[in-house]
Amino acid sequence: MSKTLRDVLNQFRTLENVELAAVAGTDGLLIESSARSGVDVDAICAVASNGLAMAEALGREINKGGSVQTVLEYDQGLILLEPVSSDAMLVVLTSSRELLGKLRYMAQAHRANLDAALAAI
Repeated sequence: MSKTLRDVLNQFRTLENVELAAVAGTDGLLIESSARSGVDVDAICAVASNGLAMAEALGREINKGGSVQTVLEYDQGLILLEPVSSDAMLVVLTSSRELLGKLRYMAQAHRANLDAALAAI
């Protein structure tokens, strides 16, 4: 049985400090999410699309190619942005900076499921 997009995003939310796991269009519009109560998913995805666009522009400017993954670390957490297609991105928000390695592993491990779930929409 294939996993739905929400099923895949819920896998990220099994980690204690993950506040949001979402797939959004590169235009910032939400496609699907799994979030803790009180998280403004639409606003975060809208702004996150600008973060990914900035990373893409920087990669072009320095001749390093497209963004594979963008991580922004803050005092009280981090956000991981990863293109999953030409018009969609994975957005994961945490309240802890300690999860970076695990999140990067999970993004890679669930890539095929994300691709399949997106294709099924």
